[in-house]
Amino acid sequence: MGASLDDLVAMTVFARVVEAHSFSGAAARLGLSKSAVSTRVAALEKRLGVRLLQRTTRRLSVTHEGARLYERCAHLLSVADEASDLLGNVGTIPEGLVRVVAPVGLSLHPLASLLEKFSERYPRVQVELTVSDRRHMDPLSENIDVAVRLFPRPHERSLVERRLGTERPLVCGAPRYFARRAPPGTPHDLATHNCLRMKDSRWTFRMEGHPVEVPVSGTLVVDDIAVLREAALEGMGLARLPRSLVDADLREGRLVSVLDAYAPEPLVITLVYPPRKHLPQRVRVFIDFMTEHFRKHFRGE
Repeated sequence: MGASLDDLVAMTVFARVVEAHSFSGAAARLGLSKSAVSTRVAALEKRLGVRLLQRTTRRLSVTHEGARLYERCAHLLSVADEASDLLGNVGTIPEGLVRVVAPVGLSLHPLASLLEKFSERYPRVQVELTVSDRRHMDPLSENIDVAVRLFPRPHERSLVERRLGTERPLVCGAPRYFARRAPPGTPHDLATHNCLRMKDSRWTFRMEGHPVEVPVSGTLVVDDIAVLREAALEGMGLARLPRSLVDADLREGRLVSVLDAYAPEPLVITLVYPPRKHLPQRVRVFIDFMTEHFRKHFRGE
């Protein structure tokens, strides 16, 4: 049974659904409506006489037959993507849109300054940056090209991870705060301090070689790390902030770090992107640029 042009289109749609783990994610990537994607997959299943996907209200899974078909489709699409990108980049410079998501702390520094340098080197590449501390963001289903992650997560086979460096959270306070209150000697002393927070009611430390969670409370809870830093600078209380964000404040004496001897294991910063045998040139240059420059910033961690 030979494949028609409609079959090839439907197989492309099916493969994108598998990669995105959802019809809506595939629709966003393909520029189609969700109903059009569903119709194409249903037509392909009818044409082949097998069920390729199991659909429930909570999840989408691939059947045995669907997995076998996807292996073939993924290979064909990879070759097609490579050919298209090769032809599209002959004699040209990188251009187009790169969608990026990054946590708030890293978006303030150093990412903000790096994006400016990236634009100077690649003026035809537009970066659409989404700033979010949401931990369960899926690049495949949300049409994201590159995600910068700070929070540790289990390795996902559907994504490629590139390590950029590490980040260490520090407990900091302004000199004016310590003029009123003696610095904490141990993490347990935080019970008597005004701890400014980002919705986290426990801070993790390392005591006697083991991680220990210490309950904290205070007069301010925010969802913006920039506001948290400003509150600490104003002397409102103690805040736990990324080292890279407060480096200059610490050097110039605007903030003082405490409990450094109990600092937890550093968080690993990774660059995450969907697996493609041949990345679009605009995405590839973005990944290479950010990898090189991020590692310079976090070399000492």
